[in-house]
Amino acid sequence: MAKNVDVGKIGIGPEGRMGGVLQVFVFLAAGLLLGCYLLPPDFIAMKFFPLLLFYLIPLVHLAVAGLGWPLVPPMGTWWAPGKSRVVAGLGMTAILAIFTFIFIFFMTSVYPKWPISPLYPWFGTVLFWATLLYTINWDCWPFRGKMHPWATMFLAFFVNLGITLLIWNFVPNFGGTPFENSPMDPKGPVNILWLTGYLNWAMVWYTYLNPTFTTQGTPFQKLGHPGGAIAQTIVSHILAYVSWTGTLALGMSPTFSSCALMASLLFWSYIHSWHLNFLGVTKFTGGKRAVAAFVVELILALIWVYVSRIALTPIAAKMAALNIPLDVNVLTLYYTLTICLGTIIIHNVFWLRWPLTLPMPPGTPPPDQAE
Repeated sequence: MAKNVDVGKIGIGPEGRMGGVLQVFVFLAAGLLLGCYLLPPDFIAMKFFPLLLFYLIPLVHLAVAGLGWPLVPPMGTWWAPGKSRVVAGLGMTAILAIFTFIFIFFMTSVYPKWPISPLYPWFGTVLFWATLLYTINWDCWPFRGKMHPWATMFLAFFVNLGITLLIWNFVPNFGGTPFENSPMDPKGPVNILWLTGYLNWAMVWYTYLNPTFTTQGTPFQKLGHPGGAIAQTIVSHILAYVSWTGTLALGMSPTFSSCALMASLLFWSYIHSWHLNFLGVTKFTGGKRAVAAFVVELILALIWVYVSRIALTPIAAKMAALNIPLDVNVLTLYYTLTICLGTIIIHNVFWLRWPLTLPMPPGTPPPDQAE
């Protein structure tokens, strides 16, 4: 974790974790208004949601694989105290927008030229799963530290895309969907709805087990790297299978399990452990911190499932009246991850929380150091 440097207060509002708490409330409210209530329901379902997941892919690559280069910390060299956070934020957001536009344009106009449809969220789920796993748990191994951050970023993207294409072309089938037996149907052994639900749960568990969030790699640290990443990958996918099949066996609807519950768990792991730097549990270390953080994030996620359902039910009712097949659980995933989590990451990493005070230093509190 980077050391604190006394440069005086930069920005308005409380500093440190309390500044992060303020930011969360602002973005949750703004995301609900701007991303849900002020947009036509048919536009959300038919255009915005199918494509919106794709900005998260370059966002993870720029922020994690590329480490903020060229403008923002930790590897970007342009911004420093005294320089404009607005210029840095606009610059990095413009780069993100360009990469996102190229990605979407290629898929819609060059290859595979899919109609805007569930194909995009399905494919995006597989690519997002690969991106988070390889860039965070695997830390872009073996490229990290051996080349320029953007070279690492592009190599990581092609690794993630290659893994995604292998899975996409050989694993799923589109049985029970409007694309069954179409030219786009890979006709693999696993139904696409089951596969994406399973990968959603895998994202939850490898996020909880990785070296940055929730458990901070406990108990895999002694395995080194990539030993710890291999173990986290195996264990998280076993737990994902148990969680996905277990919740279905308990009678939960597939969309509640793989969308509303999954998105809430993933969101609060990021927010509590990374964004709020383990607020309330940093007096613990090691396994005790891991358990405490897991309990806190589980409670927050369960509360969020209830709160988001109340907030989004009116939108879901409008969609039902229009015969749009997006229920409140899918809307929870849309609002929680693609609207709120993505914009909070952009505001922290690219905009350095302007005009609020600077975010906490990069990284999270070391698991062996109490505060």
